[in-house]
Amino acid sequence: MTRKLTLLAVVPALVWGLSACGSSSNDSAASPSASTMSSIPMASTPGATTEPGGESLSAPAGGGDAVISITNFEFTVPASVAPGAQITIKNGDSQAHTVSSKTGGFDVKVDPDGTAKFTAPSKPGSYPFVCSFHGNMTGTLVVK
Repeated sequence: MTRKLTLLAVVPALVWGLSACGSSSNDSAASPSASTMSSIPMASTPGATTEPGGESLSAPAGGGDAVISITNFEFTVPASVAPGAQITIKNGDSQAHTVSSKTGGFDVKVDPDGTAKFTAPSKPGSYPFVCSFHGNMTGTLVVK
């Protein structure tokens, strides 16, 4: 007896198999090496600490901490920060991200739904950065 496999039987199994992988629709936009980078330990940044959530997404009036927020695989960055300012990173996504300077100076990993802090460079200028896990996520920290 020969058994025929119909497309109706294959598609649900394929969809279930892909959803079981835990991948996000944004994963396809990640750089090809993103999956290999997730196992690489991140360099420690002086002054960087990871703290439990609960921080505000915006800087308090009167010059409190500046905040870089991450939501839906995008950075929201303050227009500028003071040299040496304390920067809080708030990750609202369910995947880890990094804020890694392309020119050196800061490289901070932020756990899913977590926060981290680092100190802005003391020299004024523009500091482009990227998420090393998701190469399509970029931003610029302006220090002035």
